[in-house]
Amino acid sequence: SGNIVIPDTCPVCGGKTEIRKINDAKSLYCINENCQAKKLKLYSLFVSRDAMDVDGLGASIVESLIEKGYIKSPADIYYLTLDDIKSLWKSGSTAAKKLLNAIENSKQQDLSRLIYALGIRQVGAKTGKVLASTFGSMDALMAAKLDTLTEIPDVGPITASNIHGWFAQKQSCQMIERFRLAGVNFESKRVISDSRFAGMTF
Repeated sequence: SGNIVIPDTCPVCGGKTEIRKINDAKSLYCINENCQAKKLKLYSLFVSRDAMDVDGLGASIVESLIEKGYIKSPADIYYLTLDDIKSLWKSGSTAAKKLLNAIENSKQQDLSRLIYALGIRQVGAKTGKVLASTFGSMDALMAAKLDTLTEIPDVGPITASNIHGWFAQKQSCQMIERFRLAGVNFESKRVISDSRFAGMTF
């Protein structure tokens, strides 16, 4: 008949799907937060060059870490040990130590990269830079009210709602605290670019 059948379950995890409209585009999403495909995409974004830039932590290694149960959120990457990962390579400890060094170095990335790496819907690298330069720290961003976020140029009401909603989730707050305890940088190296927010407390 030529009709397109829209699947109501995810082909990877079997979870339910829903159609979401973003701007004028409609897309099909799996709503299962434990979907392995979604997790792999999130971790891949987190370690990518424009985000936390963890060299050596490719998709196959991430998939192995998920399967072994070593990582259940991006924050778990900062708690990996040599014993956890050395069996993932034939070269063993040499490659593992190199990866651990890359993970350690990524802790010093600018706040803008961490914001982007979180995978909040509609928050790309550019928005990450805007948010980092506006608020200056992760704690100030987390405490920001919805109307404050909406007023920021290049954010808008839909993205502001996504950001506010993401930080309101218990699992998000727990992840942020694990980043903090691991020593991940929460400060922006950029100067506030919009004088309307200078000196304000959120």
